[in-house]
Formats: sequence, structure tokens, C-alpha cells
Amino acid sequence: MNGDVPEKSRSLKVESLEEKAEELRDLLSDAVRMRLVSDVPLGILLSGGIDSSTVAAFATRHATERVKTFSIGFEEDSFDESKYARRVAKHLNTEHYEDKLSATTAGDLIGEIGKWLDEPMSDGSLIPTFLLAQFVRKYVTVALGGDGGDELFAGYPMYFAHGVAAKYQAIPAFIRSGLIEPLVNALPVSTNNLSFDYKAKRFVRAAKFDDVERHHSWFGSFSTDQHSKLFTHDVLAETNADIYSSVRELVDTSDAKSVVERMQYADINYYLAEDILTKVDRAAMAVSLETRAPFLDPRVGQFAASIPVNYKLQRKNGKVILKEAMKDLLPHEILHRPKKGFGIPIAEWLKGRLNPLMHDILSADRLKSQGLFEAEYVSRLIREHETGSASHHKELWTLLVFQLWHDSFLVNNFNRK
Repeated sequence: MNGDVPEKSRSLKVESLEEKAEELRDLLSDAVRMRLVSDVPLGILLSGGIDSSTVAAFATRHATERVKTFSIGFEEDSFDESKYARRVAKHLNTEHYEDKLSATTAGDLIGEIGKWLDEPMSDGSLIPTFLLAQFVRKYVTVALGGDGGDELFAGYPMYFAHGVAAKYQAIPAFIRSGLIEPLVNALPVSTNNLSFDYKAKRFVRAAKFDDVERHHSWFGSFSTDQHSKLFTHDVLAETNADIYSSVRELVDTSDAKSVVERMQYADINYYLAEDILTKVDRAAMAVSLETRAPFLDPRVGQFAASIPVNYKLQRKNGKVILKEAMKDLLPHEILHRPKKGFGIPIAEWLKGRLNPLMHDILSADRLKSQGLFEAEYVSRLIREHETGSASHHKELWTLLVFQLWHDSFLVNNFNRK
């Protein structure tokens, strides 16, 4: 009883994590090796994050020739992560290629979305994904990426935020609504990537919802309490009031006990399948590029589902076991840098290069004629965004992409008939 037993227990826990990390390293290594088999030129989509860097690291171990890596940068510093991709490429000695996306280029590309996007999808990374696919296709026919790592190993900040939300909800309601939320909503608006004010406002806006609705409101566009303002009465009359009912039914069928694992299960079935993979597939197939995702090897998925949640998320540190597995193969600053995502400077672009398109495609006359969205509410979103009193870039981008899809697949198809 002199403290030796607790120390021993802590030691065993660390060893267990290390052993499982070694198992994961072997699984990922083999998953990448199998997907390098190709009779056409092949490369790696390298963002500089841990997932794509992991794929690149194992590719360099198994490839019979120097590996080609590809990344895309932005002219806006807070969105540009190309320096991390270059750091990984140098570390792994890959043949690295890089392109840049500007507001002008994005504006030119947006008109092409409607030609190949056969369903409305407002993921902001659609544009850079398409540009990257175009760029990569000049050099190779097959590309490996890191999709799936965030969902399998709890890499998204939302997973940690659920615990914070539980504590926040324990604060008396009069303090939350009378003090905290007014202070948060009064924060100056920034258009930087994942700025503090953006995350704080999203957090308090959705903290009151249940796990499923909160989770999707954090990374979605419109929250459910905006729907009555956004849609016309006719649309609301035809819409299921609970748009997340299928997600709730899904997570209730899982044996996951913690909110983190329940949301992982939801993300794997919905966000990963219906957004991430669909987005990559649409963008890549538009330019005849085949993409492969080693993290989605069934063995890796089964492994991720079998390990304790604290091997994935500890406090706000996600992908714990993946970082442990790759600590000797990738630079420390790559493993432990904050997650940024593949966002684009939509907030600024909607005030600049994309502003005329936004006003044209979301004009009050057009919306009233269409009969889907309340023109007055959309005009208010535009006005507040342009004046800087709020940042509605996700909402406006969603509406813009919907209209592009609508024109290409509903209006044009109807006219052809």
C-alpha cells in the first residue's frame, strides 16, 4: 500500500496504448501498401495534416519509386496550410507539387459546379477539392488521401466540445442567456479561418440542443431554429419537423455508451459517407481521377471501433492513438498542430469576388419567384454579412450552391423536357 500498485497500473495503461498503437501502425502500413498497386501513375493528396501525412509516410516505405505528393494553398494566410504539406514532403523526400487557389480562380470554378454536382452539397471544401483534383490529374490517374481518420479516431473538435456543452448547460440559465451569450454574440466578427468569435458563437447557439442536433448545428449551415425564418410556409408545410430523426434512430441502434462514440457512429454513416466521400468522388470523377482511402480499410475501421474512447480522445486532444503510432515517422509539429480543415475564405470572397454572383443568384425577385426561401430573411443575411455585423458565410454559401445546382439539374432538365 505504498503507492506501487497505482504506479504499476499507470505503467500498464501506457504500455497498452503503445501496443495498440503498434498494431494500428501495422494495419495502416498494410492498408496503404495494398492501395499502391496500380498500373497507372499514382500520387498522394497531402494537406499537411496527420491523416494525409500518415498515408504519405507509409507510401514512401512501400513505393518502388519516388512518391509524388500534391497540395493546394490559398492566398489568404489564415487558410493556407501549404507550408505544412511542404514540411512533410521535405521530411519524406517526396516529389512535391503545389497549386494556389485565389478568389479569382474560385469565381471561375464556381460556374462549373452545377455541371457535375448532381445533388446540392454546400461543403466549402468542394471548390479546393475540385481544383486539387484538376491539378493532380495533370500528373497522375490515381490518388490516395487521408479521408476517414477524423471520424474513426475522433479528430474533430466537436467531439471534445460535447463535454464542454454539458458543463455549460449546468450553468444557471439566467447567467447563460443574460450574461454569457450576449457577451459572446457581441464579439467582433472575424473572417479568419475558424476564428474564436465564429467558434464561440456557434457553440452557444447550439449548446441548448440535444447531442445529435447540437453536433450537426456546430458544423452545419442553418440551425433548426432558423428554418422557420428561412423557408416559405409552403415548404415548411411539406417538411418533416424533425430533420434529424433518422440520425437519432441510427445512434440509438448502436451499443456506444459515450456521446463521443455515438457521434462518431453518426458521422461515419452520415457526414463521412454523404459529405466527405461524396464530395471527393464527385470532384475527382469530374476530371477522371480515381481516389483511394486507406483509412477506410475494413480492418482499420474494426480496430478503431474496438479500442477505448480514451485512446482516441483525451481532453481536447484527439487521435491520441494515431499520434502515438506515428510519433517516430512524422515531425512533432505535424502531429500536434491544431486541426484546421480544408476550408476556403468564403466570408471574404462573398464580400469581394463572389459578391455580384451572390446578389444575382440570391436576388429577392428570384427567390420570390422560386417560392422556396423567404427573400426578406435572405436579404437580411446578406446585409449583415456585408456590413460585418455578423458572419453568415456558411448560410449564404449553402444557398448559393443550392441555386447553382437548382439551375443545372432542375431548371435546365425541365427546359430540355
